[in-house]
Formats: sequence, C-alpha cells, structure tokens
Amino acid sequence: MAVPLIAKGVALGLGAAVPIGPVNVEIARRTLRGGRAAGVALGCGAVTVDVVYAVLASVGLGPALNRKWLYWPLAVGGVALLAYLGVRSLAAGWRARREDPLVVAADAGAARAGLRGTYVTGVLMTLFNPITLGFWFVVLPSQVGMTGGNPAHDLPRVCAGVFLGALSWVILFTSALAWLGNFRRGWWLVAADVVGGVILLGFAAAAFLRSVRSFL
Repeated sequence: MAVPLIAKGVALGLGAAVPIGPVNVEIARRTLRGGRAAGVALGCGAVTVDVVYAVLASVGLGPALNRKWLYWPLAVGGVALLAYLGVRSLAAGWRARREDPLVVAADAGAARAGLRGTYVTGVLMTLFNPITLGFWFVVLPSQVGMTGGNPAHDLPRVCAGVFLGALSWVILFTSALAWLGNFRRGWWLVAADVVGGVILLGFAAAAFLRSVRSFL
C-alpha cells in the first residue's frame, strides 16, 4: 500500500534530518544571520542528498560506498569542508562584534542573491558527512528493509516520504529560528557564529579522529 510506504519514508527522512549535526548547526547559523531563505536553501541541499542516499540504499548500492577508494575522498572532503566552515563562522563572529543588527537584518535580502551557493554548501555538507553515510548505509540496512519485494513500485513512494519528512523538518526548524530572529540582538550574531564555528570545528576533529582510527 502506498500510505505505509510513504509513512516509512517520512520516518526515515525525519531520522536523517532531525538529529543535531553539522548541517543543523549551519542551518541555524545562516537562518539567524541571513534569514529564513538562507536556512531553507541550505536545508534543501541536504534534503537532496538524503533522497539520493535513500535511493542508493534502497537498491542495495550501500556496500559500494564502503570501499576505501571512495571512503577516503569522502572522509578527507568532509573534514576539510567542516574545518573551512568552522573557521569562516569564527571569522564572521569576529566581524559581527562591530555590526549593527538592524543593518544585518536589512542586508538579509542581499544575502538571498547567494542562495545557489548556500544550496550547494548544503549538498556538500551532507554528501561528505560520515554521520549521514552511516545512517543510510549502516544503521538502516541492519534495522529495516527499505522496500518490499517490488523496488520499482515501492521505491518512488519511500523516497517521496523521505523528501516530505526531511523537508518538513527544514521548514519547521527554519521557521522557528526565523521567528526568534525577530528578537535578535547584536550579541546573538556573535554567539551564533562563534558557537556554530566551535561546534563545526568539533565535528571536523571528531571526523578526523574517526578516520584515523579506521585507518589504523
């Protein structure tokens, strides 16, 4: 039946999107700084990769992504991207000490011109995120089958549910943050950037250590 398959997909999409990780940290930071559109754009990039990974996991291609020739580029790329975004966040927090929050709010419309780049950042963050890879290709295959005996029939419904679940979280999360942004103060921008930068660097360090341990 279509409804149970879509419901399964929604649950999977929420399972991939809701846990706190580098993507949600960056969504929060960009929403508070650049407005809801910036957060949604980054979140949609993440949703795109979640749906792609759901398709790959559903058709049994997960083991191919565990090969070392593919794992190491993903691991190195993920660490480098998280470190880069963390440093950029800290730099933005340093600059935000001298910014007027009203000016920043007025500039949010100008920031929308970079939504394409923000979307690409969301794609790359999720594509290189070992947590996301582990969710789709390690945890799920060991816990639940993605589709039934007819993948050609079931796969579109499951993936539609993944899309709806992940996108629903992005909209809810960014809407709540955008509402909080109406009460923003100057120190909010500094806190969002500094805390976000530290957390992103922490994720980068954890990913680096995890990769080194797997190598040893």
